[in-house]
Amino acid sequence: MNKQKNTELNFLYMEEQKNTKKRKNIKPKNIVKTKKKNTRAGRGSAQESNTFNFDNEIVIGVTKIPDEKNTVTNNKKKEKTKVKDKNRKKKNIQKGNSNNRRTRENIDNIYKTKTKQTSKDSKRKNKIIKGIVKWTILLSALIASFIYFMMSPLFNLSEIQVQDNEKISTDTIISLSRLTIGDNIYKTSINKIKKNIKQNAYIESVEVKRKLPNIIQINVKERKTTYNLEYANSFVYINNQGYILDILENKLEVPIIEGYTTSGENMIVGNRLNDEDLEKLGTVLKIMESSSVNDISNLITKINISDKQNYIIFLEGEKKTVYLGDASNLSTRMLYLKAILTEERGIEGEIFVNGDLNKSNVYFRRKE
Repeated sequence: MNKQKNTELNFLYMEEQKNTKKRKNIKPKNIVKTKKKNTRAGRGSAQESNTFNFDNEIVIGVTKIPDEKNTVTNNKKKEKTKVKDKNRKKKNIQKGNSNNRRTRENIDNIYKTKTKQTSKDSKRKNKIIKGIVKWTILLSALIASFIYFMMSPLFNLSEIQVQDNEKISTDTIISLSRLTIGDNIYKTSINKIKKNIKQNAYIESVEVKRKLPNIIQINVKERKTTYNLEYANSFVYINNQGYILDILENKLEVPIIEGYTTSGENMIVGNRLNDEDLEKLGTVLKIMESSSVNDISNLITKINISDKQNYIIFLEGEKKTVYLGDASNLSTRMLYLKAILTEERGIEGEIFVNGDLNKSNVYFRRKE
């Protein structure tokens, strides 16, 4: 079949070339392109090149007739590939469905477990809430009953006891507390009672106790006047902490401090001296402590603190003035002072213990 087709095509091809030469006088090379085979030199190669092979040649305007065997095999291959593709798609779909089923089952299981947990949690929360509500109701009832019991007439105040007071009278402390006989002892808070009593400058601390059912006890600690300040024809009473306790015309039998710098505007009962005077007051306390050890404190009537490098002590009963210096080495200076006082008893003059003690610059100078 193929050979007959090739001969027929060769014949048609030759006839076509003759007609084209007559019409246009064009060489056949411009119409047909032939593929030359690389063969060895010989007679056979020339014959094969002159023959026309339809499978290897391309002819313009002529369609190639497909081979039936090749088309059948190609169709079979395509059908096989289609079948394989369908099978693969089915398998993939089945796998996907199985995976979807598994995921759905897992999701259902998770949802069920979550719903169980949420139901359990909700039950627990409801139990806790119910318990809290019950306990709050019970506690509120107990508190209400307790408050009602405390406000009963059984706890009405019948007595106020005041202890450890010396300077301030009992009536003054009771009036400061603002307590009234017959009132409920729980009506006023303890902190408020303390605050009211401490308005008095002599009161340093307060302790308040309720003695059931109807007694209040007040314990006070008072400040004591230890020094006087001369101010505007009167005397300012202060304690060791520099608190101004009172301002009166009467002088107390305590030493007078001179040379202070606190202004008159701050000379108010309840206030304290300024920082500079408080620092010097600390040195005065050390001087008085050392003098009491040597039995001299009862002789001191005045202390001048204007110069902290040279504190001056006045012993008016002994008619002597002592220049103490900066108050360093107080124990040694007081020993020298005590010795001079015993030697120069009853003689008016000045004692100098403000020098260098290593050089024994301690001496007494009589007043002429």
